[in-house]
Amino acid sequence: MTDLENFSFQRILKVFSDRKIILIGPPFLEEYIDSLCKNHDNISRLFFDRVFQRGVRYYSRLFMSRSFYKHFLEYDYMAISQLDVFMVKDELDYWCSQGYDNVGAPLFEGYTKPSTTMRDDGNNGGFSLRKPASCYKVLSDLNVTYSNIRSLWSMERTLPWKLFRVLRDGLLFNYKLKSLRPVINEDVYWSIIVPQKFSWYKVCEPEKSKYFAFDTNPRYLYELCNNTYPMAIHAWWKYDKAFMNEVIEALGCKNDLRHYTGKDTI
Repeated sequence: MTDLENFSFQRILKVFSDRKIILIGPPFLEEYIDSLCKNHDNISRLFFDRVFQRGVRYYSRLFMSRSFYKHFLEYDYMAISQLDVFMVKDELDYWCSQGYDNVGAPLFEGYTKPSTTMRDDGNNGGFSLRKPASCYKVLSDLNVTYSNIRSLWSMERTLPWKLFRVLRDGLLFNYKLKSLRPVINEDVYWSIIVPQKFSWYKVCEPEKSKYFAFDTNPRYLYELCNNTYPMAIHAWWKYDKAFMNEVIEALGCKNDLRHYTGKDTI
């Protein structure tokens, strides 16, 4: 864990100190993950062989597998947080009460090189809220879990992005010759592909989900939200460091940042 990831992790522990937290990792990190659980009665852990094997593709397969969500069927909702999430506040009770199957930060045209045009579908899964039972039902009902070429083509609006999606996700990056199964990013699958296949599966609309979390364009979203912070900010040290330094100072987190990273700013 890097210094910034540790700062994020400690912030998650602080904000969700009254929540049940489950750490997910590979078995070879069992000793290290067990050390993170010490002195925290609200933390437990689960191990999956595929979590960090061979990169993003296998991470996405894990979060698109029925066996994963089976572990969480006792819960009405699960909030999934990666280690590059800065937790601002706990509003889980509110968002759970809204009845969505999936909530995440809105996406912009251009993705990691965003314009200011917000997509009207899809969200980022770095910090997301999901109904495990809905995910399990989807994966139980689908004969083919992974999306076909037509779905990849239709999810984008411009020709360059359509070609990119088909060539990378459909042919070059994700196809395995033995199974012919494209493995797209799991957040795209859950927020764009699944709603196309199941009308009952409800994804929070971007105009509302911008109050749940930010990803790209954090300052722009902050202004759209009438200068209010969301519950969490994903990829917080990637897109607008100046904005995040302001957030950290406004929330009184500079001492924690200095303690865990040795720096006053990012």
